[in-house]
Amino acid sequence: MTSFSFTVHSFVRPTTTELYALKHNDVTVEDNPKRLLVTVRNGKTGFRVANTMSGAVGAYERIRKRYPEAKGEDYLFLPAYPNRATASRIIQRQFNEVLEQTGLKHDAVTNTDRSIYSLRHTAICMRIILSHGKVNIFNLAKNAGTSVEQIERFYAKHLPLSREMAKNLQSFGEE
Repeated sequence: MTSFSFTVHSFVRPTTTELYALKHNDVTVEDNPKRLLVTVRNGKTGFRVANTMSGAVGAYERIRKRYPEAKGEDYLFLPAYPNRATASRIIQRQFNEVLEQTGLKHDAVTNTDRSIYSLRHTAICMRIILSHGKVNIFNLAKNAGTSVEQIERFYAKHLPLSREMAKNLQSFGEE
């Protein structure tokens, strides 16, 4: 379940070339603010270094405790499986089981079934919502390895308009 928490707080795609390709050498703990710098070497949009939210630090610390002998070139998630497609399928099956047991598999609003990729959707949407519309969408897109257009088309499409967002639209900078 640590991979779920890590994904929600890291903006990394749950794919064999991003999340499941991460090794300990790809992660650096930083302060002020508390976060991880995660190096995605061969992601969908190429190389990037992503800043995570502070919640990813706790997830990474749990991984380090679980595998105290881990070396820099060891994978973060399911390191005993050198085949990353196998690791990905195992975690996807675990996620689907959690969704089934909790009755959360189907999203009635979008009329679609959730998948492990929904965690990335949650990461991006929660930044927009919890920042009360103040997050810089360009920076968010760059950090997540996507575009502002993709955020508008796929991630922010169903977000509710809030009072804070209305205030943000009417602001002229910091007051």
